Amino acid sequence: MIGVTVTVKLQNKLAKDSIVMSLKSVSEHLFSEDRGLLMRCFTNVSDTQVDIFHLWTDKSYQVKARKELSKFVEDIKDMGGVVSMVEGECEVEMSSLINSSLIKTK
Repeated sequence: MIGVTVTVKLQNKLAKDSIVMSLKSVSEHLFSEDRGLLMRCFTNVSDTQVDIFHLWTDKSYQVKARKELSKFVEDIKDMGGVVSMVEGECEVEMSSLINSSLIKTK
């Protein structure tokens, strides 16, 4: 599996909230067997910054999605936002105590 963390910094809370809502809308289709996105977590670091962790089945899916969403990322930068990303092989551990009713499934 591949883990990718994208950090998005924007000018204000309204811009951040708008970008998060738009990203959820334009990327909903990635949560399918043939698109490879297994999980996504949004961490609200501040009113103007969000870190988004993605878990992909393998790198090929992540590369395809990155190309597909490159215009979206460029639009964020054109608005004055800063986007950075780190990625790597990912090992996942999960507690049996996780209450799955608290997690939105796609």
